[in-house]
Amino acid sequence: MAGKFEYACFISYSHAKQDLVRGFIGQFKAALEASLDPLVDLPVYFDQDRLQGGYLYNEALASALCQSACMVAVYSPVYERRPYCGREFEAMVRLEAQRLAIAGVARGRGLIIPVVLRGFEDLPPRIKDLRHAVDFSQFTLADKAMLRNRQFVSKVESIAQEIYHHCQALQPVEAAACSDCAAFLLPAEHELPPWRPAHEPSWPPAFPNR
Repeated sequence: MAGKFEYACFISYSHAKQDLVRGFIGQFKAALEASLDPLVDLPVYFDQDRLQGGYLYNEALASALCQSACMVAVYSPVYERRPYCGREFEAMVRLEAQRLAIAGVARGRGLIIPVVLRGFEDLPPRIKDLRHAVDFSQFTLADKAMLRNRQFVSKVESIAQEIYHHCQALQPVEAAACSDCAAFLLPAEHELPPWRPAHEPSWPPAFPNR
């Protein structure tokens, strides 16, 4: 629907082949929805197909991203190497600039919430230098119930509160913020700024030949 937020947040994450990312994404989404339920009436947008093999990027996600009040970016080092993740991230960077200007909200609270599954010690400058990231690097395949882990639940609840804040702050201007969502396009791959300076290798560094 034009001129209205349809989602509280958009979860951006990289395609997963193995169980670690799949397990984390499923548990994190469930925990986040449970924490958001008493706060907002909007659902979380989550592209289930991305967990499947042979994932093909669907441009229709652009509309869902535009209709989301904010984004949760689930970062691991491969996130930097997935063009569709970069396109989603940059799209929200651009939406963020427009929406915060419309709402007159201070830039101290951006609309992208980085959640770090792995690689917290070497985040790219686009995240490390500009945004507060929430560290979930202690999550393992042994953690079968995030909703029963006090440490993880506390972090998820803080994320839910931040999403609630964004929904409340943007509600007075949602008509303007979402006015062009039907025609919204993600930036092309060649438009994406680098995650790191040219001299800085992506993490993890390659081991030298022995």
